[in-house]
Amino acid sequence: MTTKAKRRAAALSLLCAALSLLLASTSSPLYATNFWTDTNVYFTIGRGMLRGLAPYRDLFDHKGPLLYALFAVGALISRTSFFGVFLLEVASLAAALYIGWRTLTLYGDGPLSLLAIPVSALVTASCRAFTQGGSAEEFCLPALALALYSVLRRMREGTNNAHPLRLWAALGFSAGWVFAVKYTDCGLFLGLGLGLLAWEARVCGARAAARGVLACIAGFALIALPTALWLLCMGALPDCLRVYFIQNIFDYAGEPLTPTGHLYNALAYLRTQSAANPAVAAPALLGCALCAAFSKRQRGRAAEALCVPVSAGLLLLFCYWGEMAHPYYALVFAALSPLGLLPLARLRAGGRAAGAITLAATLALAPACYALCAATPLLSVAREDMAQTRFAEILAGDPDATLLDVTSLDQGFYLASGVEPQAYYFADNNLVTEEKTAAIAGYLKDGVARYVVTCYRDVGEGYELIAEATSPFDLNVPRTYKLYRRIEAAP
Repeated sequence: MTTKAKRRAAALSLLCAALSLLLASTSSPLYATNFWTDTNVYFTIGRGMLRGLAPYRDLFDHKGPLLYALFAVGALISRTSFFGVFLLEVASLAAALYIGWRTLTLYGDGPLSLLAIPVSALVTASCRAFTQGGSAEEFCLPALALALYSVLRRMREGTNNAHPLRLWAALGFSAGWVFAVKYTDCGLFLGLGLGLLAWEARVCGARAAARGVLACIAGFALIALPTALWLLCMGALPDCLRVYFIQNIFDYAGEPLTPTGHLYNALAYLRTQSAANPAVAAPALLGCALCAAFSKRQRGRAAEALCVPVSAGLLLLFCYWGEMAHPYYALVFAALSPLGLLPLARLRAGGRAAGAITLAATLALAPACYALCAATPLLSVAREDMAQTRFAEILAGDPDATLLDVTSLDQGFYLASGVEPQAYYFADNNLVTEEKTAAIAGYLKDGVARYVVTCYRDVGEGYELIAEATSPFDLNVPRTYKLYRRIEAAP
């Protein structure tokens, strides 16, 4: 493959990522703000990191530390809007699209292979699982795509590959990335690692397999060690272990299930989420079959044929291990959907028309996203009409304003007002524990914040209602918010 072809594919990936996310992600400058509560939580913690706070120790949430670091980078670009986060989303999707294209070229270099880039962009951005942009799953996509590419390239090139340990290290690096963002999405790496290990031992021998495992561990350490060292220096490593692992496992996953129950749970969600996201599920399932069908007739063929289907099954099992499941969980399977386009890489016909077809698909990307993406009704929402903006104007007149948002998760009032949270449980997240419930009740009773935003909760005595406003929540669902001010005691 020529450098020119790679550059053309990289440029097309960046263009398609930008075009699709301009309309699919509410982090885009076309929207008043990102309306999704989860993304606001990550961004609030990212901004907090820029003023010396640490996730888990000072601000509570239960995703991986690397996700908050990414949002801190977004805050470095813009602390008052999601523009920096949007740029990171574009870079992430562009990387996933480009790597997906590189994976297809392992099976052929047909003139229509570039068509996979705009098609994959549309599939990813318009599916129901995409939500509004900024999810942990979205930032896992390039790592999942890289792992697939690395393993399949190693198997298909075999002894012709000059640097097999680099591919093993890329697998480990990808696993480390996802482990530090959302470890329940790591099932794919278990399947890919076992498949590649079996292939390496069969084709190249036990010593080569052992060297590969060491390279994989080294790649994983490139992410894991700096992350652990940073948390240790911040004094947040024990809190990370407690929240990210222990509480997620025991407090978030629901009631413990039997092994049969976990399998049934995963298969049930396979059915429901495939129905909800057919444009992702169909090519992903087809891709698993095609990877098996197109495996090379050589030693290790069984490992190559089974590797992707088994890995996809383990990804499904890990994602839906617990009883809790949200629609956006399914987005990680978009990393598999380019595999369903493998025939494009093997098709030799249409050479002259291939460029025109790809150009037409790219030009149609923005209109298609406008028609299909769930977030586009929010384009009509004006920033000045939002409750967040109205309440921010009130807080702007108080130089000593402090704020507590106890609506549900983070509704963006911290971002709009520029008042950073002071409380550990700065948002009423969906991880229900007695500690959190008691802490928030204590915040309200003790009056730790001068202003409190709520929608359903009774804030109790000691506060006066000073404003009320209705604005969109999530995917354009109206919600009425109330702003309370603490009643100061007479001197």
